[in-house]
Amino acid sequence: MGEAPGRSVARAHLSQLIELFGTDGCLRISTAPAEPGPPAVGGEAEDHEQN
Repeated sequence: MGEAPGRSVARAHLSQLIELFGTDGCLRISTAPAEPGPPAVGGEAEDHEQN
């Protein structure tokens, strides 16, 4: 397969996520709900949200 053309795009997106979450993985923006609720991503993440 080799390196996909979208690798640089994914790399840029990863650096964007690092800016948002930081290297420690904590979300720095306050848009996320503090308490567990309906997933903001959509129905796909529902199974992962329910522990």
